[in-house]
Amino acid sequence: MKALFALVLLAMAVPAHAAFDPVEFFRGRTHGEGILKIMFKQPVKMSVDSEGFAEKDGSLLLKQIVHEPGKPARTRYWKLRKTGNNLFEGTLTDAAGPVRVDVMGERIRIRYKAKNHLDFDQMLTPAGSRAVNNAMRVKRFGITVARYDEVIRKLD
Repeated sequence: MKALFALVLLAMAVPAHAAFDPVEFFRGRTHGEGILKIMFKQPVKMSVDSEGFAEKDGSLLLKQIVHEPGKPARTRYWKLRKTGNNLFEGTLTDAAGPVRVDVMGERIRIRYKAKNHLDFDQMLTPAGSRAVNNAMRVKRFGITVARYDEVIRKLD
């Protein structure tokens, strides 16, 4: 009975899921593949190749090459730094203003505004130790105009 009680106490003391750390996950190389669905258009497959670097101050610099069918590959950059217990803030070359990343336990929520009044809202959820699911919704004037569902895998 004492052993069972000790086991229950140990289970309560250890968190069930560690907090998602975007700097740790995106350090090194990752590859994402997903489907982009824009309102009134057919879904298209996209892929994103990324390489992330942890800076001396603990922030993340992430270089991404985005591959969309029928368009030349484009490069964009993210810079994120931890600004609070469960908060990261930063920049993205596609964004018209700051990027906000909220750590919500094992998930993270990424929000930013882009040009043309587009609001991006992403939820990244771990799918094992080396992958995350990315569910992104894009709104314009409060109406969802696009969604992107992707699996991002660590390569390093």
